[in-house]
Amino acid sequence: MKFAEHLSAHITPEWRKQYINYEEMKSMLYGAVEQAPSAELVEPEVLSRYFATFDEQFFSYCDKELTKINTFYSEKLAEAQRKYASLKSELIETQDWQFRGKTHSIRNNFLRKKNVPARKMQEIKLAFSEFYLSLILLQNYQNLNFTGFRKILKKHDKLLSLDLGAKWRIEHVESSHFYTNKDIDKLIRETETAFTQELEGGDRQRAMKRLRVPPLGEQQSPWTTFKVGLFSGALIVLLISVVLSAQ
Repeated sequence: MKFAEHLSAHITPEWRKQYINYEEMKSMLYGAVEQAPSAELVEPEVLSRYFATFDEQFFSYCDKELTKINTFYSEKLAEAQRKYASLKSELIETQDWQFRGKTHSIRNNFLRKKNVPARKMQEIKLAFSEFYLSLILLQNYQNLNFTGFRKILKKHDKLLSLDLGAKWRIEHVESSHFYTNKDIDKLIRETETAFTQELEGGDRQRAMKRLRVPPLGEQQSPWTTFKVGLFSGALIVLLISVVLSAQ
């Protein structure tokens, strides 16, 4: 699969405009080669000036794309860090509430309070699962954009018989915030640990099964879709029953 197709299949749709504009950059490269003066008709200096002018425009565009990606990544990372702190705080509060409910001396209050934290814990589990997916998507955003820059700059050097693309990648992309920052990996590990220890009683296998994200871009079979829909419907009915029985 060509990278343009791979990128299109794996992007997060809501973030479409925030990814590297790989197709536009590829069009710029092929357009420059097709429109270049014939080496047989002009002096080498003329051809050199033509490609030097093009490179100035091309790398300026690369710089704008890199700035866009760095900015978006930083915003989403900060948002994820705030969300994680909020989820942890909510988890601690619910655990404390659950503990107080278990030590309540009045039996009726105990029975009433016992179900409320149980429902709340299920909500927190769901929130952690959704949050974990958002982290994986951001990590995927990080990887796709780096791969996009690496491939387009390699294509630049191949088409123009230069090494400026490789130099630009080393000097700009490999030192950029979105590539060097590893906070997203740390957040993923911390989320896995918190979910395992606090919500699944230390059972990592069960925790990771609940957190498991299907391969991004993978096409699901109709039977799988049917089973997921059937399970989701049954889960909704069960949750409604729990809520009604607790009232």
